[in-house]
Amino acid sequence: MIPRRRIPLEWADLADALRALGGSADAAAQVAAFERAFSAEVGVPHAIATASGRDALGLILDGMGLGAGDELVIPAYTLGELVPLVQARGIVPVPADVDPDTFNMTADSVAARIGPRTRAIFVVHLLGAPCDIRGICALADARGIPVIEDCAHAFGARIDGRPAGSFGRAALFSLEATKAVAAFGGGILATADDGLAAAVRARVAGRARREWPAVRKMLLKCVEEFAVRSPAYAIAARLMFSPRSAGGFDRLYRQAHDRVRSRAAAFSGFQARLGLRRLARSAARQQRLNAQWETLARSLPSRFRVQRRSECGEPAFYNFVARFDGDIAALRAAAQRRGLDLGIGGEVMDDTAAMLGFADCPGAAAAAAQAVLIPLYDGLSERRLRRTVDILHRLAEELE
Repeated sequence: MIPRRRIPLEWADLADALRALGGSADAAAQVAAFERAFSAEVGVPHAIATASGRDALGLILDGMGLGAGDELVIPAYTLGELVPLVQARGIVPVPADVDPDTFNMTADSVAARIGPRTRAIFVVHLLGAPCDIRGICALADARGIPVIEDCAHAFGARIDGRPAGSFGRAALFSLEATKAVAAFGGGILATADDGLAAAVRARVAGRARREWPAVRKMLLKCVEEFAVRSPAYAIAARLMFSPRSAGGFDRLYRQAHDRVRSRAAAFSGFQARLGLRRLARSAARQQRLNAQWETLARSLPSRFRVQRRSECGEPAFYNFVARFDGDIAALRAAAQRRGLDLGIGGEVMDDTAAMLGFADCPGAAAAAAQAVLIPLYDGLSERRLRRTVDILHRLAEELE
């Protein structure tokens, strides 16, 4: 079975984990070095390591003073788990529709959702594709509304040579295991706003720095990776992702990850060492995976509508997602029988407009109904890439 994703694990990670369990007296200095390196990559003066990307978002919202009754414009197609994080603060999320070909919201769709209670605009460079951040920022600046950038998928993306994450008042990055700078949890809050940075640093200064949570997460990912590489995964995938059980398994998987996500711990020395090592190799990784992305995009049958990634800037690699003109559940089932694991529906992203009761976001509805995640990741061999393409061509013909 070719799995939909794999976790990049190295022997050096294990060595760092063992070092972490023995204690790390210089953890604070290592974290500071990582923050400086990340800041230089994004091109803003402040990069603050946080417990997670979601933690970074919460710190931004609180630091900007958003609260009960304030409206936050969000994409109508993004990670649905961000909605309760916003609502828990009394903030009202208002979804702006997305272009189903880019999966990103536009300046026009954002303008249609701005109202008298709009306090901020939350933009996402989804799946590594830069959104129209210049157009959205021009719109926001004209109305005195701050922009928050979600760059969880977009580390390394650029717009006119300028890094994603350097346009809004603040940006967040995720350092989860599948991200470009994988540190087995954690996030980064990036900003050029000295006042916001000072407020956030004051809030995170008192957090306990513990090495174990990230080490535990790495060990759990080792177990997960062993299961994915096992011959038994083909059978397990059919059971986990059958039409009857897929939704429940996806919720269970997300809840399990949420339980091991550190909420209030300071970023650890172990994570900083991983982050620095991956930062140093990030440009080469982006070049390699972006080239594979283009190869796969050119090779797919016409029934797959590939994401337009380069419309507003130079994309970063995150995942390969295309829209399939047909029954995506039938496509997944047929692919599994041939040894190919695909992600569909809420396993890709969520229709947050529908979650919030809005029925006027057709772009998000189309994306949610047709999006298919196709395997492409670090370690995917050329042979497996060719096999993936061959299977998808056969299935496109069979499912006519």
